[in-house]
Amino acid sequence: MNRIKMALRGTLALIMALTLLVPSLALAATGDVKSIEITNSSPQKMSVSETAALQVMATVEGFDNKQDVTEGVTWSTSNAAVATMVKGKVKAVAAGEATIFAEVDGSKAQLIVQVQEKIKSIKASPKSYSFVKGSESTLPKVSITRANGKEEDVTSEIVWSVSTSSAVLENGKIKGVTPGRVLLQGKYGTTIVKVPVAVTDEITKVEVTPATMQLNIKKSKALKVIGTYANGKTVNLSKQIIWTSSNTNVAIVKNGAVKTLTEGQATLTGTYQNQTIKAEVTVVPLLKKLITGQKKLVLSPQGSTTLSVMAQYDTGKTTVVTNSAVWSSTKPGVATVTNGKIVAVGKGKTSITAKWGNKKVTIPVTVK
Repeated sequence: MNRIKMALRGTLALIMALTLLVPSLALAATGDVKSIEITNSSPQKMSVSETAALQVMATVEGFDNKQDVTEGVTWSTSNAAVATMVKGKVKAVAAGEATIFAEVDGSKAQLIVQVQEKIKSIKASPKSYSFVKGSESTLPKVSITRANGKEEDVTSEIVWSVSTSSAVLENGKIKGVTPGRVLLQGKYGTTIVKVPVAVTDEITKVEVTPATMQLNIKKSKALKVIGTYANGKTVNLSKQIIWTSSNTNVAIVKNGAVKTLTEGQATLTGTYQNQTIKAEVTVVPLLKKLITGQKKLVLSPQGSTTLSVMAQYDTGKTTVVTNSAVWSSTKPGVATVTNGKIVAVGKGKTSITAKWGNKKVTIPVTVK
């Protein structure tokens, strides 16, 4: 009896081996296929133009394990306008739904294929990560935009992987293991989104330069941020700091540079790991020129007059700066000046100059 069973099993093994060479004929001849199933039997979600290989496994009489009979399958589709089958691969043709049928020696299986518009773009939020070894972050949210403009949240359907062992994926999170650069890759069907990850050592000190600054309206200035590790080594963190502004109407930080918007003051606060830094910025209008009410003066000896000086800015604003300006005379023996008051001393010619900020104005004076 045992010999008969062994002989039968040997015969079945030979039949299956022949099936790989002539699948449809061999299976039809033996009649030993009890049932088949398409391994990815849950509804297949695809986008237009995508293809996916299907596998069919069979329960065969006399075999403990299921056998791969994919190459012996006769395929058909309920809607070739939506999805077609070519050499075991389903191709998405147009948006809609179709049922793919598989048949082997009278046994049948089917798969529902749901085809959507082609994916135009895919994006992850955040776009990148930077964290200390040993810490972890939740995996990004991912959305796609289809050719028809429709946007979808596909976060729950993304299959994630990492490029190196510097980071690992655990329970929906990415964790830094050792310092290094890692590429976090998310796959949605055949569409891929890549998120760069930087795993770093712990920073013990962060410094920003300049810490205080005065800028004109609609100007920019790069902030240099240096971080120091526990071992004393330093690293440039200028583009990695997350900045907030106490007054976003006055100044903000973009790509590591201060951008000024309107006149005023703002405190910029930067964070990296557990470190906090601050930079103070004062935004002032640009001084264009100094203006006086006189272009030239003629005085008699011992005569006097007072000039006023105004500062004019690029905003159109003017301010009287007579008392704060620095006054001088090229020939004090002809005329002297104090806070805009000119006193004639002796006959001759001189020039009276008022300087304020980085501008100055000069008035010729004649005493006769």
